[in-house]
Amino acid sequence: MLMIQVVLCLLLAVPAFAGQVILKNGDKLTGEIISSDATTLTLKTEYAGEVKIKRNAIASIASDEPLNVQLADRTVVGVVAPVEEEEAVVIRAPGAEEITAPIAEVAAFRNDISQLRFERERERQLRPKLNDFWQGFVSFSIAGASGNADTATHSTAVSASRAAGKNKMALYFNQVYATQSTTEPFGTTANRLSGGYRLDRDVSRRMFVFATTDFDFDQFLDLDLRSVLGGGLGWKVWKADRGFLDIGAGGVWNREKFGSGLIRKAGEALINEELGLKVNSRLKLTQRMSLYPNISDTGQYRLNLDMGASMPVFGWLEWNIGFSSRFLSNPPPGLQKNDLLYTTGIRLSFDQTKIR
Repeated sequence: MLMIQVVLCLLLAVPAFAGQVILKNGDKLTGEIISSDATTLTLKTEYAGEVKIKRNAIASIASDEPLNVQLADRTVVGVVAPVEEEEAVVIRAPGAEEITAPIAEVAAFRNDISQLRFERERERQLRPKLNDFWQGFVSFSIAGASGNADTATHSTAVSASRAAGKNKMALYFNQVYATQSTTEPFGTTANRLSGGYRLDRDVSRRMFVFATTDFDFDQFLDLDLRSVLGGGLGWKVWKADRGFLDIGAGGVWNREKFGSGLIRKAGEALINEELGLKVNSRLKLTQRMSLYPNISDTGQYRLNLDMGASMPVFGWLEWNIGFSSRFLSNPPPGLQKNDLLYTTGIRLSFDQTKIR
């Protein structure tokens, strides 16, 4: 029993693995060094969890266990120790000569797990697969009434985009269907489907070319199918972590087939604009507008406008509201020019742009 107690005391006396970061103001922080980049270093402490430290505030770094140290020309794996009186580190790799490097010239410090994630992400960036880098959402909205009123409305929206290298592709689908059994004539009161695909290709840091195709069905516009195919040139007006603003111009070919048998074909110019904005950590806004002046029948035009706002409920579940307008200056006789749609509901978001 005495021997067991002695062994336990010795084990408890052995210091736990730790890295140490000394700041320029003399403060010392102890914990596991997780990773760093050019601006911050992440240290996992027992008392405060993960702590972000500014790189330019660090005077020295030490680690009891090997780190992956990324230098300008290579990555070295070894134990890191400080250099006295200098803002530099010594990297002691097994079976190799010691390497001394100023802290400011080290691109990154990473533990093995962070290094593996870095290498996987670099591989994705260099050779992305088709199932990489997708982000978007699927939303559902349901409304109904019974008693003096008997109605049911449901809508679905799907949006997905993928940006990899110079290419960006986007897919979308929207559906709304409503019925009522309150007053005659009973039946459908709204029935609309739309979908499309777009491909962008960067020409320069700001400029890109795009190709687009869209399809629409609207029972109460008597529209069996609208098919639109075209493309143009775009400009990235603004892009930042909190949002973007793109504008573009080009031309499309439009074919419309109505339930009456009327078929219309026309060339149209295209002027479009798209905005995405993170107002804060919770509220996200989106807005997209496309104007189609008719070239074949001058004076006529179409205008599509979509706006939305979303806020997280928890994790990948969000609450959203949406507004859509579809304006056609020359609808079939007896029909309205503008269709408006308001929706609210929940949406399931996904983001595969980064490895977790």
